[in-house]
Amino acid sequence: MILIKPMSNDLHDMIATVACEAALAAGMVAHRGFVNASPETLATEQKAGFFDIVTASDKAAERAACDTIWSRIPASRILGEEGGWQGEGDTTWIIDPIDGTSNFASGLPFFCVSIAAYHKGEPVCGVVYDPVREELFMANQGRLTLNGKKVEPFLRGRTDREVEVLTNAPYEGERPSRAAQEAHADLVNSFRAVRRLGSCALHLAYVAVGRVAVCYESKFSAWDIAAGIQLVEAAGGQVYVQDAAGSRLEPNEDALGSVKRLVVAQAGFDYQSSNLSKQMEDGIL
Repeated sequence: MILIKPMSNDLHDMIATVACEAALAAGMVAHRGFVNASPETLATEQKAGFFDIVTASDKAAERAACDTIWSRIPASRILGEEGGWQGEGDTTWIIDPIDGTSNFASGLPFFCVSIAAYHKGEPVCGVVYDPVREELFMANQGRLTLNGKKVEPFLRGRTDREVEVLTNAPYEGERPSRAAQEAHADLVNSFRAVRRLGSCALHLAYVAVGRVAVCYESKFSAWDIAAGIQLVEAAGGQVYVQDAAGSRLEPNEDALGSVKRLVVAQAGFDYQSSNLSKQMEDGIL
């Protein structure tokens, strides 16, 4: 039997502190790029297509986060949206330097930095930072805070009819099938309102702090959801994730890359009776 030495409180605190520092550093770069935006400074490029872009600020913000992390915790490996896997060590970081790049490039002030940290496979903290509103959402040691103050959200509603749902579906890049259009129509017909804000990480953060009751996503990468899932779990919320085959997963570090469909909801929301449970089962939208 192999005994794993528990992580010390000092190391845990160090990782959490560095996560905040890295998010703030990246956020400062992103905010400066947003405020001073021009065609030249944005330097927008396509990745997967016209619907999937990267700007100079995405790259610079990721560099700022990585430099902050490695200067404090050199034994770190980092998965960044723009740089992929870099570095080696027992502490893993999953970073989206600007989640909501299309909003950012369009001048819409709704985007964020998302950073999740793990040590030897165990979650340490999740940070989502909105540099426009100067809001830092953090999950750390089972505690959810917003700008350092503990958050205790109240339930917005128990059923679809009582609440709004946040979702970016259907997604750009291809024309939705007739079945997907019908699934979206069912969503619109079920909830009080459907909101599409353009940042998966902020969607999850808003559920965590109780600004909305539920969120559904089905097109994302690990860096879009890693920190937000930790936020929702710290709030005592519900997390349902599935792989491409529709099998239920546990949203741990190793499984994040296999997650293809996601619902997060406040504690007390009736997920089993929600249209979203059908959406997850059908796997169309």
